[in-house]
Amino acid sequence: MNPDAIRPQLPALTSIRFLAAAWVAIFHAQAMRVFFGPEWFQLVAYIGDMGVHFFFVLSGFIMVYTYSGRLESRRDFWQARFARIYPAFIFSLLLMAPGFFYVSLKMDVAKIVPEWVWPAAHLKLSVLLALTLLQTWIPPNSMAWHMPTWSLSNEAFFYFLFPFLLPIFGRFSRRQLLAVIPACFIIGAAASGLYNHFQPDGPLARNSHEIVPWLYFIKFNPLSRVWEFLLGMACGTLFISSSRVAAGSRNRQQAWPLIAMGVALASVAGMFLHRDANLVLHPAVIAPAFAAIIYGVALRPAGIGVLEHKFFVLLGEASYSFYLLHSMVIGSFGGFFHDASGNLRHQNFLALFLVLATTALISIGVYMGIERPLRRILRPKPTKPKQDPAPLGTPAEASA
Repeated sequence: MNPDAIRPQLPALTSIRFLAAAWVAIFHAQAMRVFFGPEWFQLVAYIGDMGVHFFFVLSGFIMVYTYSGRLESRRDFWQARFARIYPAFIFSLLLMAPGFFYVSLKMDVAKIVPEWVWPAAHLKLSVLLALTLLQTWIPPNSMAWHMPTWSLSNEAFFYFLFPFLLPIFGRFSRRQLLAVIPACFIIGAAASGLYNHFQPDGPLARNSHEIVPWLYFIKFNPLSRVWEFLLGMACGTLFISSSRVAAGSRNRQQAWPLIAMGVALASVAGMFLHRDANLVLHPAVIAPAFAAIIYGVALRPAGIGVLEHKFFVLLGEASYSFYLLHSMVIGSFGGFFHDASGNLRHQNFLALFLVLATTALISIGVYMGIERPLRRILRPKPTKPKQDPAPLGTPAEASA
């Protein structure tokens, strides 16, 4: 095996998967009108869906870090990805099946869950697309069955492309890799600009529950989201090449400035998003900020050790199940956060912690009882001893 392929694990990157998943959960707690908290917290929660797009960038980075110089078989890679995501995915679909099919077959879908209007009208096709992770290729079907799984449909496409893209990125010069980052940003900004200029869905197509094809294409289609993954791949390739040049001693002095810059850029974008959601309609616009944070954390600066503690790493490993299950757990707390008249109550951080902790405990159980054992059974059997990439995980498989 190529010595460059044996790289140290990056446990802090596993841990921040949980932070991103929790951000998505907070977003959904507000969207489901369960928990709002103080005004400043509502501003943070409002853009929590960006956590999913953080996963996309993180996925590209970690895929390169894990497989560069050691990808021996496309078939084995695809089988390993299937083993990683499918068991928990199917488990979440089974949990959601009673609600999805009952609403689709027995209720007025347009009033109960508008996002399921198209899936209910094309139920057999919608089910087939969901099971094969192709649901987002038909924009109005993107939210079918279990809404968070739209991101897995994107990941499946990224995984298909990855074995073909990896050698291409490996041949890029440093200048070319650096050029990929602004290119992905420009494409994201162009998508937002073109949509806002031409308004193909009409000027009033801004209701979050209104199913409009072009808006759904920009938000959920893999062809629209792949730029975030490519940006992550470019950063991962840069990270590996910089490590070789430094002979294993990475320049950690850059770490905290990169993290601070990424957080600042994300905060600025979030402020603009609060004022006008159209300005950063396409999350590739914010992807460079996420890339800076990921690159900085990967440098393992002083003070990041808390994220390498085994407890936080375990939360990160369970974050995929956390992402898949959080909306169901939040929904089960509806009665706790509303009184008999429907008024909000328990709007304090202890109550929110109770929801997140419950979700985390369930997710750890699913990870240890379903994800990990079935992954061992389903993944390809190694033909010779090699470093197991599993502890690194695939962060975007926790997407949102």
